[in-house]
Amino acid sequence: MPPPDSPVKESTEHPRKKLASLGLSPRKSFGQNFLHDRNIAWKIVDLARAFPPPYLEIGPGLGALTRPLAEADAPVLAVEVDRGLAAHLRREFAGTPVEVLEADFLAVAADDWRRRFPSGGTVVGNLPYSISSPVILRLIELRRIFPRAVLMLQREMAERLCAPPGGKEYGILSVYLSVLSEARREFPVRRSCFHPAPDVDSAVMTIRFFGEYPDEMVNALQTVVRAGFAHRRKTLRNAPVPFLPGGTGQWCEMLEVEGIDPGARAEEVPPATWLALARLLLLPPFGGG
Repeated sequence: MPPPDSPVKESTEHPRKKLASLGLSPRKSFGQNFLHDRNIAWKIVDLARAFPPPYLEIGPGLGALTRPLAEADAPVLAVEVDRGLAAHLRREFAGTPVEVLEADFLAVAADDWRRRFPSGGTVVGNLPYSISSPVILRLIELRRIFPRAVLMLQREMAERLCAPPGGKEYGILSVYLSVLSEARREFPVRRSCFHPAPDVDSAVMTIRFFGEYPDEMVNALQTVVRAGFAHRRKTLRNAPVPFLPGGTGQWCEMLEVEGIDPGARAEEVPPATWLALARLLLLPPFGGG
């Protein structure tokens, strides 16, 4: 609960009533499911406030997370693609440290984020399933500007992002986050905590990006991992490798150098081995100068 001297009044109005009063309704095209459980909202914000401000909130909706973030008097930039909700948020948080930007987070250029967050920031968001993967990939690109994130996603997506090798959930994003960050599932969220209730439960996770990997290394990692997982049902020797002048033969040579059986499948390869393969790609005669 917010302290008595909070600059922002806590809302107890159910999203259904609030949307009706605004003449709005949930938009399936935006994957809108509005959190109405205040205890969950405060648990998420407690995780976020363990990281330093300012905060970038993706998809604030009706402000369930924005409100407790703002009560700490920390700067919040809330990015909302829905015009009606953005207008409501501007009225709701006028006079507070919340700035509302009507925009698609994925469409904002890195230079704009760098200008708005010259000393970096922490991302907070309740992500629709349809944009979860693109947002994670974009956060990897922006990891120096936003080295920390607290995200609520569908449970299946959170399990994929944190999956260990060997299972069907383990994939491209699992490898990226394991190599480039510390990613943790924090707690589950029941579907009944949202309006309208989605078909599945959700989960909250935190991401802390490591700072030691240059863009060249990250690009090489993405190249080899995408190739390896391109045909999940096939063995690694069948991976498409147009980035190698020597084609499949050179690819199999790289795999063998790193102790990877070309007859194995991508989900059997641990993240550290993918990173070693990426390092090898940067060296002659495979990809280096």
